Order: sequence, then C-alpha cells, then structure tokens
Amino acid sequence: MLLQLGLVISIVLTVHGGFTTTSLGPKPIWNATHTDRLRQDLLLNYDKFARPAQHYNATTVKFGITLRHIDVIEMKSSFTVHGYVKLQWIDEKLVWNTAEYGNITTVHLADHEIWQPDIFIYNSATAQAINSYGNTHTIVYNNGEVLWVPPAQFTVLCNINLRYWPFDQQTCSLKFGSWTYNGEQINLIMYDNKTEELESTYLIDSNEWKMTGSSIERNLMYYSCCLEPYPDITINITVNRISPSYNAVVITPAFAVIFLTLMTFWLPPQAGEKIILQGCTAIIICMFLLYFTQKLPAMGSNTPLIVLFYSTSLYVVCFSMISSVAVIWLARTPHTLHLPWKLKQSLIGWLGKSLCLGHYIAQTNINTHRVTAEELRDHQGNSDLDDRDHQMMDDDRRIIDTNSSQASQQDWVLLAAAVDRLSFYFYAVLFAVLAIAYSL
Repeated sequence: MLLQLGLVISIVLTVHGGFTTTSLGPKPIWNATHTDRLRQDLLLNYDKFARPAQHYNATTVKFGITLRHIDVIEMKSSFTVHGYVKLQWIDEKLVWNTAEYGNITTVHLADHEIWQPDIFIYNSATAQAINSYGNTHTIVYNNGEVLWVPPAQFTVLCNINLRYWPFDQQTCSLKFGSWTYNGEQINLIMYDNKTEELESTYLIDSNEWKMTGSSIERNLMYYSCCLEPYPDITINITVNRISPSYNAVVITPAFAVIFLTLMTFWLPPQAGEKIILQGCTAIIICMFLLYFTQKLPAMGSNTPLIVLFYSTSLYVVCFSMISSVAVIWLARTPHTLHLPWKLKQSLIGWLGKSLCLGHYIAQTNINTHRVTAEELRDHQGNSDLDDRDHQMMDDDRRIIDTNSSQASQQDWVLLAAAVDRLSFYFYAVLFAVLAIAYSL
C-alpha cells in the first residue's frame, strides 16, 4: 500500500515539475532535409484517389508517346507497341513556396503516392491494360505541374490482312482515353497540341517489320449513353513486312514449280519419267501448303494470294499428269487403226512446224517413203515372177507390213508429241495468267 502511494506521488511531482517525456505528433528527424519536410508537407493527408481540382474544373492532361519497338503477331491478330508514354497535368494540391523549402523547384514522387489520370487503351487485346505502364517516379514542379514518363507496352487487336503475304502492309490503331472521367473532368489533349507523325528517333528496327508511316489525332466522341463528350487520342501506325528472306523461301520455289511442270512436256512422248517428275512436283507443292498452315493463321477471308497460287498449281499439276498419261498411252500402245489422213497432213504441215515437231515429222516421212517405195517395187514385179520369186515376195510383204505398222505407230507418236506441245503452250499461258492475277 505504501509502495503504490509513493509511485503516485512521484508521477505527480514529475508532471508538475515539467519533466514529461511524452510528446504528440511524429518525432522530428535530427538530420531532416528540405526535401524531407517538403514531401511530408505535400503528402500529409493527401488523397491520391481524388482528382486534384475542384469538381467544376477540368484537369487538362497532355498525352504523347515515343516508339521503341513494334511487332505484329498474325496468329493472334494483335499488334504490340513498346515505347515511352509522356503524361503531363496540373495537380493543385502539389504547389509550394520555394523560399520555404530551400529554393527547391522540383521533387520526385513515386507514381503510387499521388493521383494519376486513368488513361488506358480502349482496344487492348489483354485484360491487364491497367498494368501497361511501368512503375516509375514522377517529376513534380513547384507550380503543381506533374510530368510522368513511364515505359509502356501496349497490345491491341488489329484487323490483319494477309492477302498479299509476304509483301503485305498492315495499319493498326491505338485508341487512348480516360476510363472513368468524361471530357468535362479530364480534358485529354496531345502533348505537342498538333497532328503529326510519332516520334521514332529511338525506334529499334524489327527483323520482320518496318514502320512506313504514323499519325496521331485527337477525337471528341459523344456516346448514346451520356451527354458529356469523351475525348480520345488515336494513333495509326503503318508497317511493311521485310520480305527478302521470303523470296528465297517462298517465291523462288514457286518459279521452280512452274518450270518443273512445263519441263515434263518437252520429254519424249514415250518417257515414263513424265509421271515421276510431276509426282515430285505435286509432293513439293503439298509440302509448301503444309508450311503455310503452320506459318499463317486460318482466315475466313483474305486468303494469301501465294497460298491460292500453290493450291491452284496443285490442280494444274494433277491435270497435267492426266494429259501425260494420255500422251504415254498414245505413244506406247500399238494401234490397229491408222491416223486420219487429214490430221496427219496437218501435223506434218504448218501445224507441226509451228509446234516445233521437226524431228518427229522427219521420222514419219522416212518411214512413209520406205513403205511406199517397197510397195511400188512389189507391184511392178508381180506379173512375171516364178514360184521362188513369189516366195521372196511374200517375205517382202511381211517386211512391208512390219514397216507399215511402224510408220503407223510413228504417226501416233507424232500426235502424242503434238498433244505435249499444245499442253506446254496451254499451261505456260495458264501459269502466266495465274502469276499476273495473284500478283495484283
């Protein structure tokens, strides 16, 4: 009991004697700088979720972007931009007198410490658009001006048109605006307040794409839901595919397919290598079509012209294989019927010469002259021959019949060669039409 009474008396004496050790408020730092005091005064009771202006005043936000890298992803129909975003606005709650803080005119504050305009990309391809900006510090000036230049990555949806792949050109848009504030609360304007091309001084070239044009413009939209205007800034970027590597991978084999298909018509009509060569050509085309299925997305429209060319070439090779089978049948199969005389006269006349069939015409003429001379000799000596001579004459007739069948077969070979030449000209014109149609 005495101990408790003594403790109470000592406390009372200490309080009345002015020796209290309790102090209200934060304990001052012994080595505090002007920056420490400025930060403490600015951020004490600062609400970063409230717009730093009166509700009837608009906050003007300047927006700009500097490109660093661009990329197009065809399989996802998306367009990715890497760069630096420039945002500038006035924060009326971050104003101070420089004379009271050692003439400090700027201070660096973290982006999560102060209010930021919710400028996001409207046509984002991802659900994490809020994380597009990097976490960097802001620069705050004594007049309340805030400058924030964070690195950013934007991925947007883009209507990819691969019709002219691999010589295609793509134009994609990025649309920026406030997510919750209207134009009477946040007045979004361009950083330089004019429409011009984007700054691309620090652009790192892509291995596959080259930027050929860009523009930035401000739009003021009125939606059916609201009476207030909603400003946005739309950036249009045009890129061209760098295609020299595709010339060796895709375009050169296309010419090889054409040459292989046409070469088969210059082989001898009896050559079975025609089928082998055309079969190899068909396999090559099928391999390229499989390559296209892995390289390009399956599109309901705007099918690449090069894919249409290869698929059409496969049809052409199949039909040329059918014609080659017919030519081999004409040249190899023994025929009991003779070639119609009018058709033969055309083939050994102007038509054959125009089709470059001189060699086959010469062979046909030699066999024809040989048979005609032997028949004439047999006819002249038929009246005054004895039995022995008749026996020799029968042997000659058999030889004549053999030569006659050979001549008849040579006529069919001539017809087969003519079909080959006509097929060559037809498919050459067809490939020329396809090349022109699929290159425009």
